Amino acid sequence: MRAFLFIILLLPDLLKGAALSANDDVFISPSSQFSAFDVVEIQLLGLKASGQDRMVGIEQVWIFAHPDNKRITGPLERFAGLFDNPAYAPLIGHSSASITEIDRQGGMARFVVTVLARDGKTYGYNWILRALRTAGQEQSDDDIWMTSAVSAPRIGSAS
Repeated sequence: MRAFLFIILLLPDLLKGAALSANDDVFISPSSQFSAFDVVEIQLLGLKASGQDRMVGIEQVWIFAHPDNKRITGPLERFAGLFDNPAYAPLIGHSSASITEIDRQGGMARFVVTVLARDGKTYGYNWILRALRTAGQEQSDDDIWMTSAVSAPRIGSAS
């Protein structure tokens, strides 16, 4: 399953020159080469592929969690428990997802993410990213986008 995640995440345009790190597993690491949209997509692809080994996808999401988010939700084992919650469980092994950027101001970007879960229902999430910057730095091409919050879903039905 770990190799499967790696293959799914190797999108040619997205990962050209990407910063990868590997111990036992290969995960995509935060980099200024990724747009805010790319970060959401990487996290969703990890969660989609994690139907068999859910910790692989959850760890990929964790890697892109903003440090402030990690302080609130961590460590990783505690963060993983969030996906046992009915609000976030639909993200694990979802069938498909759409991502729409709804706002970007300064160092924040907001997206609406809609997933078609394994239960056949659609779930909508607000995904909020913040640019990781050094103190006092203005917005630049060196921004590293990281997830600061994902809201509880709006639940619908499959269309």
